[in-house]
Amino acid sequence: MNMKKMILIPALVGALGVGAVIGSTTLLTGNAQEKKIVTMQEIEKKALAVVNGTVADIELDQNRYRSVYEVEVHTDTEEYDLKFDAYTGKLLKQKKERRDDDDLDVHVTAATPTTKITKEQAIEKALTKANGTVTKIKLDDGIYEIEIKKGQYEYEVDVDASTGEIVSFEQDKED
Repeated sequence: MNMKKMILIPALVGALGVGAVIGSTTLLTGNAQEKKIVTMQEIEKKALAVVNGTVADIELDQNRYRSVYEVEVHTDTEEYDLKFDAYTGKLLKQKKERRDDDDLDVHVTAATPTTKITKEQAIEKALTKANGTVTKIKLDDGIYEIEIKKGQYEYEVDVDASTGEIVSFEQDKED
């Protein structure tokens, strides 16, 4: 009887160890496949395929449970708030609101001919000042407001939409 216990215990411990290794390997490979985030440019194309308008704001919102892109698209009469899964690009939520006079003023400002550089050019310029992942871009009153994150640091870079010059730069460290 004592001999059976001595053989049974190491066999049980070995089986549990092998199971844990197989289980953790599966978890690791599962997570590794999900880590590729869709680019802002791809999300912008998806948003414009859903709503024919002008993208006013794109923001990557990441937390421990889910990562989503929040996109604001303006038409002449409505504002759409869209949410996309950051890993799959799937549309998760769509909300439509009628635009009021305040929104229309912002829309006219954003579309004025003084905007000479594209979002991509503004991002490129901002990345010369701070290296990392762009998490937000918004055109507001002729200024591209760009947020960049790298590790514990978050940077805010404002780029003039007509000249392409950096007009403001802030660096914050997250707690």
